[in-house]
Amino acid sequence: MIVIDIGNTDIVIGIYTKHKLDKTLRFNTKSKNTIRLIKLRFTNRYIHQLKIKHKICILSSVVPEINNKIKSLFKSLKFKVLNITTNNIPFDIQFNYQPKELGSDRIANTLAAIKKYGNNCLIIDFGTATTFDVIKNNKYEGGVIAPGIDISHNALVRHASKLKKISIIRTKSLIGNNTKDSMQSGFYWGYISLINGVIDKIIKQQRFKPTIILTGGLANIFKKEISQKTEYEPNLTLNGLYLIGKIKYA
Repeated sequence: MIVIDIGNTDIVIGIYTKHKLDKTLRFNTKSKNTIRLIKLRFTNRYIHQLKIKHKICILSSVVPEINNKIKSLFKSLKFKVLNITTNNIPFDIQFNYQPKELGSDRIANTLAAIKKYGNNCLIIDFGTATTFDVIKNNKYEGGVIAPGIDISHNALVRHASKLKKISIIRTKSLIGNNTKDSMQSGFYWGYISLINGVIDKIIKQQRFKPTIILTGGLANIFKKEISQKTEYEPNLTLNGLYLIGKIKYA
């Protein structure tokens, strides 16, 4: 089975064989060459070499303009393609959210989290946006969307002519003695404060003790400074998509 997570920054393709994630491929969503590169990779010969037993493709997309191109490509390769929504998932979960507005990646994350960790979860996804998803008593209660650290970084550099791009790292000192160190401290410790603050408010407001799950590209950088115990699941979205396909087409 092939699962595809089309995000605003990257397209991540997961290839599952024998019920395990065997390989991941990553492409730049905004590149003009992305569709061509995927076509070049996914030839009939390559698919045969992968030894995929069932030609099923489960698709999550938050980028409508590229969605149909990916669907058409895999349909031309004789895959059965399912683009997931809250209406076609094979699970009895109530979503307390506007159905047309809930990203399919967040749906996949929710299902994967419940399957592995139970009915009370708080998922933090460090992607283009930093999202917090609340699952309480097997019900998706809603979430929080904050700007992602990369787009915040890019916006600051674009609008402040003297500031240059930096790498996002944990700084030893909170107080910087030059512009680079000060920016790195501000982004790292500023986001840690945002994350811990939102976690605390969600737990207090919802009055529950969730399993806190971190996923997304930058989760690994921040996980050690989060005040609560957390679980790190870098492939949460892909695993959720696979779970949908496994049950839907079993």
